[in-house]
Amino acid sequence: MFDYPLLLRPQFDAKIWGGRRLKSMLDKPLPDQVPVGESLESGNAAVVANGRFAGRTLAELARQFPSELLGTHGREASLPVGDFPLLVKFIDASKVLSIQVHPDDDAAAALGKRGKTEAWHILDAEPGAALLTGLREGVTGSQVRQAIADGSFETLLERCPVFPGDSLIVPAGAVHAIGGGILLYEIQETSDITFRLYDWGRVDASGRPRESHLDQALQIMVPGRNATKITPLALDSCRMVLAACRYFTLERWQIETAFTAPATGGGSFRLLSCIAGRCSLRTGNDTLAITRGETVLIPANLSDLTLDGEATLLCGWIADLARDIVAPLLDAGHPPEQVTLLGGGTRDLDQALRLARQG
Repeated sequence: MFDYPLLLRPQFDAKIWGGRRLKSMLDKPLPDQVPVGESLESGNAAVVANGRFAGRTLAELARQFPSELLGTHGREASLPVGDFPLLVKFIDASKVLSIQVHPDDDAAAALGKRGKTEAWHILDAEPGAALLTGLREGVTGSQVRQAIADGSFETLLERCPVFPGDSLIVPAGAVHAIGGGILLYEIQETSDITFRLYDWGRVDASGRPRESHLDQALQIMVPGRNATKITPLALDSCRMVLAACRYFTLERWQIETAFTAPATGGGSFRLLSCIAGRCSLRTGNDTLAITRGETVLIPANLSDLTLDGEATLLCGWIADLARDIVAPLLDAGHPPEQVTLLGGGTRDLDQALRLARQG
């Protein structure tokens, strides 16, 4: 069905905290005179820019060709909605974002939606830049409410200094915010549910405070559940695992010569975002060149893929954690305790480790 990589057309979102680094550092064709905060690379509204599926959205293709596009694990992740299950984006935070929390799948199900676990990979960070990764140990919901009321909320938050190349998992239920001076890549479950606790006194274009969702946020936040910085592990000479959980796996691919991508066995699509250099993707008789800032979707049924050039890419997909991640990392000599830490606070690789050992 799908016999070529799908180049995706990004969507740009103007944000009051955004900037212009998506253009200066990722070559994005941003609209003039607007602070752009996000470049949405995939998701339901993403549009294919090349070939015979040009103009079609990923939501349309996921509904029409679920097995061929998404694969076994991707199709399972798309249910019960039947949509495209992963959203990847680039985020330029020139100023700190609002402090927020996302529901997990169980809490979101009451709203007819899926939850939102996400991961970040830092592309650029100004000196002293930090992420707000959760509440300090022992902080309760009543303390949060009181601190927001008296203006001391920031003192209850855990700060994590970050540098280019760092990766973190942000599990659903963790209170968090992206700090100012950071450019990052984000991968997440396709979900638009965000509950805002605190917004630094900012107002919208009409001069009104932006909407707050304090009561909902306090109901779904999980004290002690914070974003976690991950130590990456090499799968081979080209592929590095940056984060892995049941919702997605994030890898960094360093291409310096011709590299044949391992097949997923029809298990999952792959999203490849180029963050440095350029390379060509060859599939059968088709060749697609991509460069910095561009994202392509490799459909699940497309098994023959060779990359050639000099480039750094981020690869997001839905892996069989035991077979595709844990077992190969153990075979590569990584200690089990390091492998399980790739899941951060989700602890998803603990079960995968047991299954890999049984297999």
